[in-house]
Amino acid sequence: MTAATSNTRWSLVQEAQGDTPEARTALSELCAAYYAPVFGQMRRWLGSEEAGREVTQAFFAHLLAGNHLQGADARRGRFRSYLHTAARHFMIRHQRAHTAEKRGAGITDSFAGLAEFVTDETQLTPEAEYDRAWACAVIARTLEMLQVEMAAAGRSETFAILKPWLAGEADHGATQEAALRLGISETAVRVQLSRLRKRCRAILEQTLGDTLAPGADVQQEMRELMAALRS
Repeated sequence: MTAATSNTRWSLVQEAQGDTPEARTALSELCAAYYAPVFGQMRRWLGSEEAGREVTQAFFAHLLAGNHLQGADARRGRFRSYLHTAARHFMIRHQRAHTAEKRGAGITDSFAGLAEFVTDETQLTPEAEYDRAWACAVIARTLEMLQVEMAAAGRSETFAILKPWLAGEADHGATQEAALRLGISETAVRVQLSRLRKRCRAILEQTLGDTLAPGADVQQEMRELMAALRS
């Protein structure tokens, strides 16, 4: 399945507006994949890990509880862009409600303090930070999916030994140790790594495609992911 030939999870959610079991499953998977980036965003905005976690959980509970994507249009772009904006708006509403509750229902003064907080760019999570958290979450999800595939094929040990190369954590020239542990030659290790990298890239492209509109440029999203990791 590719983003160009069938519905992505993002377009499925938008088209079904969350009313079908398939769309709700897709939305749940997308929310799980984006929890870390949104949490990082909330934590920076609110200046507190506890408050950030609380509002993040409330935000995703809000999305999953009902039909809250009526204003979303998958044809306009990425799910991550939509989610970034939606999370920011949710945080503003949450802070306003919290302020009103503390001050009392009869208070009608303006929310100048909140507006100043929200528009002060030094208080907001930079777009680059959000994108980097998103990129790390996508990579982690990709490796998890590959691990499941390898386990199903009875190759869990192989994946565990070779994963450091896929995650960019292996020491240069460490293939000799991996070969000894696997009982194969270094050449065979390099062949297996090549195959795993290709499979990992295919999974990564599919994962990215699931967050884009059908026909969108997955390779451009891949380039942005790599740029975010380097930031």
